[in-house]
Amino acid sequence: MSKIINKIVYVLLLLFLFSCTSVDKDAKKAAKLTNSSIEKTVQLKLEEAEKDFKKSQEIINKYSSHKKKEQFYELYIKYRDKSKKKESENM
Repeated sequence: MSKIINKIVYVLLLLFLFSCTSVDKDAKKAAKLTNSSIEKTVQLKLEEAEKDFKKSQEIINKYSSHKKKEQFYELYIKYRDKSKKKESENM
């Protein structure tokens, strides 16, 4: 009986860990696409900017009613702003 409980706890722990990394990856990708869209808009590559924007919005909308919505948005803003800082330092 205790072996079964241990296995269940182990599986739940793994699921939790993988779900956290998924939110992080999605936030990073959405932020990267958002920043890319802005950069391409400035360069007047409007079709490419629109594609990146739409991909970013798909990811963001996925979390609009998700239980990890706040965690996603905090990470998204962090990665979006972090990338902006790097770009401004390179100018």
